[in-house]
Amino acid sequence: MVLANPAHATDAECRPSGAEPAEIAMITRQGTLRLRDGRELTLAHLLPFDSTLAEDRESGPGKLRAWLAGQIMSWKPAGEPDRWGRIPANLFLQEPDRREPPFWLQAGLAQQGWAALWPGRMPAACLARLLAAERRALAGARGHWAAGVQAGHLARLGSTPEAAIGERLVVVLRIRSVRSGRLGGFVNFVPSLHGSPSLFLTTRQMEAFRHAQRDPFSWQGKRVLLRFVVPVQGVGRIRIEGIDHLLPID
Repeated sequence: MVLANPAHATDAECRPSGAEPAEIAMITRQGTLRLRDGRELTLAHLLPFDSTLAEDRESGPGKLRAWLAGQIMSWKPAGEPDRWGRIPANLFLQEPDRREPPFWLQAGLAQQGWAALWPGRMPAACLARLLAAERRALAGARGHWAAGVQAGHLARLGSTPEAAIGERLVVVLRIRSVRSGRLGGFVNFVPSLHGSPSLFLTTRQMEAFRHAQRDPFSWQGKRVLLRFVVPVQGVGRIRIEGIDHLLPID
């Protein structure tokens, strides 16, 4: 009896073994992929291109078309279809000569800064790969992490916050202070957005950060990568879905 490699068993979702071959008929402006059989795929674990490369809505899909040209593509579902029938998927590309193994498209896009990560339900090993790829793009200020793109997000949110309600954003901010409260903790940012933004962390989230050796009280003065949904009441009290949605950079 041959036992499966445990390192691979935990990240099978983001490895090409068992992926289904596919032919692309069209790539939309939002970066979704329409297959020749009529199914439409979204890039699982990444934000749509039009919300990450806001200064040029064609740049993300255009680069994706260039990347996919002449490649052998396969995919795996990563969740249930959305209300429009679009299937979240992990995609894999391989050179036509097949000399190199297929690579995970999501990791490549994150490493180039062409799309921002939005962590959800996925194996921890897959998430670690995406976070590492994203950090390389962040260190190089590429794509989504370029100063101009980041400034555009913050300026748009500051000038017309009502237009961004419900939108998922990924921005880099500097922490001014962290303080504890009766029901959790409050993280206040240097005023980069409209007004003085703050983040509320539940007691459970505070404990989870400490368990992960990321004590919130050690963040003062540091830059962090923040992923959040713009609330109806504005950015005066932001919440996050989980601890992977706030990562110290410095």
